[in-house]
Amino acid sequence: APSFRVRHPLGYVPVCARVGTVQQCRSYLSVMFALSQSSFSASRSKASFGKGNVRHHHQHQHQQQHASSSRYTAGAHSSGFRHSPVVQAATTTAQPSVQLNTAQNSQPRKIRAIEFAKTVKGGAINVRVNVKPVNADNALITIEVADANGEDTSNLAAHWAITKEGSDDWQVPPENITLPDGSVPFGDGIATRTPLPFSIVVPTNAVGDEDEIASLVAIVVKPGGGDEEWMHADDGVPFVAPLGAHMQGSTLIKKFARMERDGDMNNFKRYCTANETVGEIIAAADEDAGMAKGGAAALFTWIRMAETRALPLYEGHNYQTKDMVHVSEVLACKVALAATRSDETGRLFRLLMGNLPRGGGGGDDIRMGILNVMRDNGIKEGHRPGIECKFIQQWHQKLHSSTTPDDVAICEAYLHFLRGSGDWNDFWWHLNEYGNLTQEDLSKMKVGWKNQDGITGPAVHLPHVHDAFVWFRGVLRQTHSGIQLDRANEFAHWVMDEGLQHEINDLLANRNEWWVPGKIVELRSRLQHSWRGQEDGYAARDALHLDIALERHFRGMIEAMDVDAMSADDVADTLRLALESGALASSGEAMCLASGLWSRINAEKNWGDARWLSVAASGLDFVALALEEEMDSLARLVSPASVEIGRAGKADESYIVNFGEECVRGHPLFVCSRLIQALQRSVRQSAGIGPWTVVGAGVNGDGTATGVPVNQLLDTLQGPAATAAVQELADGSPVVLISETLDGLEDIPPGVAAVLSKSGVDLLSHVALRARQSGALLATCSDDQYWDALVTSLTATPSPVRVTVDISTGTVDVSEGDAVAAATSSSSAKAAAGAVSLSPVDTSISSWAVAPAEYAPGVVGGKSSNLATLAQLASEISSITGVDVRVPQSIAMPFGSLERTLAMPENADASSALDEALTALDAATDNDGTLSALANAQSAVLQLQMPDGLAAEVAASAQTAGLTSLASASSDDWWPAVRQVWASKWNLRAHSSRVALGVAEADLQMAVLLMEVVPSDYAFVLHSRNPVNTDDESVLGEVVVGLGETLVGNHPGSAMRFTAAAPEQVIVAALPSKLEAMKMTESSVICRSDSNGEDLENFAGAGLYDSFMTNGVSTHTVNYANEPLLWDASFCTSLGGKLAGVAKTLEILLGAPQDIEGAVVGDVVYLLQARPQQL
Repeated sequence: APSFRVRHPLGYVPVCARVGTVQQCRSYLSVMFALSQSSFSASRSKASFGKGNVRHHHQHQHQQQHASSSRYTAGAHSSGFRHSPVVQAATTTAQPSVQLNTAQNSQPRKIRAIEFAKTVKGGAINVRVNVKPVNADNALITIEVADANGEDTSNLAAHWAITKEGSDDWQVPPENITLPDGSVPFGDGIATRTPLPFSIVVPTNAVGDEDEIASLVAIVVKPGGGDEEWMHADDGVPFVAPLGAHMQGSTLIKKFARMERDGDMNNFKRYCTANETVGEIIAAADEDAGMAKGGAAALFTWIRMAETRALPLYEGHNYQTKDMVHVSEVLACKVALAATRSDETGRLFRLLMGNLPRGGGGGDDIRMGILNVMRDNGIKEGHRPGIECKFIQQWHQKLHSSTTPDDVAICEAYLHFLRGSGDWNDFWWHLNEYGNLTQEDLSKMKVGWKNQDGITGPAVHLPHVHDAFVWFRGVLRQTHSGIQLDRANEFAHWVMDEGLQHEINDLLANRNEWWVPGKIVELRSRLQHSWRGQEDGYAARDALHLDIALERHFRGMIEAMDVDAMSADDVADTLRLALESGALASSGEAMCLASGLWSRINAEKNWGDARWLSVAASGLDFVALALEEEMDSLARLVSPASVEIGRAGKADESYIVNFGEECVRGHPLFVCSRLIQALQRSVRQSAGIGPWTVVGAGVNGDGTATGVPVNQLLDTLQGPAATAAVQELADGSPVVLISETLDGLEDIPPGVAAVLSKSGVDLLSHVALRARQSGALLATCSDDQYWDALVTSLTATPSPVRVTVDISTGTVDVSEGDAVAAATSSSSAKAAAGAVSLSPVDTSISSWAVAPAEYAPGVVGGKSSNLATLAQLASEISSITGVDVRVPQSIAMPFGSLERTLAMPENADASSALDEALTALDAATDNDGTLSALANAQSAVLQLQMPDGLAAEVAASAQTAGLTSLASASSDDWWPAVRQVWASKWNLRAHSSRVALGVAEADLQMAVLLMEVVPSDYAFVLHSRNPVNTDDESVLGEVVVGLGETLVGNHPGSAMRFTAAAPEQVIVAALPSKLEAMKMTESSVICRSDSNGEDLENFAGAGLYDSFMTNGVSTHTVNYANEPLLWDASFCTSLGGKLAGVAKTLEILLGAPQDIEGAVVGDVVYLLQARPQQL
């Protein structure tokens, strides 16, 4: 049949009109419809369909299985169908617009609203599909003609069925779905025919769970007796109305894994399924970004594993080469359009685009091309006589039924053989060296007619066919080599202006010159308009493939550089280019901000200026953190899919385990890693500082500790069994723990003399406080080489070692230790100096809420009492320092509130559950038992109902205290946070601490401080006496952008750190590099834990219990490119001096050194908390 061009949503595509009989179509359709696919090479098919003869949805055994239990039976009549007045009402009555997950719904939505349109008959008829939730119980699906363009649509019908979760097989709808008027069985026991327009109501309880409806699938037909017309959608995919969360990552992972597990898989089947899936993912992207991102990651993983040959490529049914060419083209165009999105879903589709062939070409050119070469050069083909060449005959059979990018490598290896002396081993060498294919790989290509051996050869040496196969290689590249640089440039010429064409041609002619990386970044920036915002899939495909090809050439040139031999200036310039290259398409928000920051730092570089070196050090830290975050995010997204899909497809286990890392190493931004490390070394060397930072100076305060080195993560030594576990590590001797990572929330178990880590740690993080309280040395290293050398040195001997970290130079020294010194270095030595005595509690308080004037010992804990004291001192501090000092408004729920709530009749079940959990906790003998009991205790508290009168008392007390945001808030805003604070009494950290200190569960009481959240520009922590060196009476402070959670919560990166012997003697020791900041978006209240086990004379207890904000907080990446806290030296010293003056004044007024938390809003300093400093 002649080919012609028709318009579809992706542009113009070649279409072949196919006319045939039922028997001719049956085998062809069995493949296409098995995956709910229509013919990708036909816009429509005409056939003489006898009643009940066409079985196009399943293979024969599947048909019989479903027919026996089908809702339909052979010969069923229309009178056997039920008709629905609900459908009639739904199609004639305007329906309200219902948003998903709204408060008006009585239950969470299962059906997602969606509308799309596709064309049939070569674009002549536009058909629209709409899925709309009607109410909490039902959704309406409509299929109708949107635009007929003069075509007769009076007799059109939908040929449809449903699919279920985990399956693509067409099935009869369940009994609880009433069929529309006019519906008749098709006669195969599966499909239904319904006249258009078609509307059907689907109950939400039929959607979304296993073995329930996943989608409605339809094809438009025009019945015509024995010669009806099948109007397949022009994009080759049936009309699929998805119900539920099809694009959700976990759902797609299971679907892809099932397909691999069923076997007989090849890329044609994968591409058919992917074509349908891309649309579903994009349809969900604007509604639920997280769901779409997970779906895109699953699809990328599946195709990536196939393209790297970890999954089979040549199993299952054969298909015609032109079908593979077309389905590849449609998929590449769809993915290219999806990749134009600027979110993470778009970036995942861009990565997927780098794994797809271009598709297209001449349809049958590959299959007919090899035949013509054989015929023109006298090579035997079938029964046609000629030269016997086993290799060409085998390859011809493969190309007739299956073509993949492997064929380009095979052709190039064959050309190498032809140019040689005729040694067949030359073919295998070239194939392995340049195509990464082996003899075993080709032997598995058992596709085509009577091809049982795959491709084995040998080939006859026929030099005269060389030029013919050079031509044929071009045909193969037309379809498969979209990302080969020269071919990509040829294909993309039509989407570029002449100036850009000329400059890219010039670049390719000089592709190995030193200036090429910079030129690539410039040209790629100009190429962006050719694919970003494109509506033409063909233009987006060709432009994006060229962009990816240029990006890969850029990466190859950077990787070929000898970074160690380059000057620091050249490395800095190269990093700028690498970051700018990533920012053009591959980077998320954090890396784009990192690019802008480093561009400014690089423009102002001065290796002899101490201030610039500090800025550069922080900037590199931020860039490294941004890179780690984006690459870790990618690995987290793809790893679950790789495990389930890979094992289902019997991929090599080592490949599965390393798949996430392989994706990271293949990412365009990976080249930044070694550039960052090289520059960090150069900055430290120029500044004369080492990579070590001391957070806790050890039991003697001199940065030393002695113990047996043990390489183990600190977070594995937590909980009640931690002390015994530490003793077992070194037969009771103190331990120098080498913990590569820290999350900042760990405790330091007794027996640990030192913790050395690669993770940065804030001075007021939980682990830092525990280290200083216990007397353990805590130091961190920022350089991989130094760290690796230390680990090698320490783990070489089981004998005690003495570790000394020089606080001023940032260097470490390791020498032999002795048992006596080790005994005095243990973290238990300082901890044993004083026992913990909990604050007494007054249980006679009957109020649910108290104002600051009523904060008193025994009524509330140290946080609330200290806050009231700060409020009384604020004006005096302001008078002394000249700084506007304020304290936020607050109220508190006193001690005993939890116990009174538990005693209420309405909470009897929760109280009983808590008692059972605590009994189990006392009886627990291992970590699993402890964790289970703690989880049950927290769950019981989170179920507590609010007692009558509590909300009113809280509102009244808040109004009196001037806490208007709480007074006017609904209790639904703050009551969940109060329960979470109470439940934190039974988190693992708190419980382990109580066990270690011998504190009974009943003795620990929990008040709750409800405090106004200050919308801070900056947050700070101050130590009125330097905790790292207690002989130094200067103030040590840390400042971050935004709210203080990123500081006290030990979020990645450093704070601006300073010391000040006096307000006018500020020394900035480090500049900020925190990756994220938290900001207020609306007024909010924080519910803070306030137990009688915190802020004690010899035990701070900070960080054991949790605090929760009610609402109005967002997290964003910090833009340091113009941040005064990084760039403005006078701003830093002025701010540091102001805060130092406040800290020293407060120390004098309270008569002891203080740990202080606060916020800065404009010129105002807010004091949020103060407690006696643990020295």
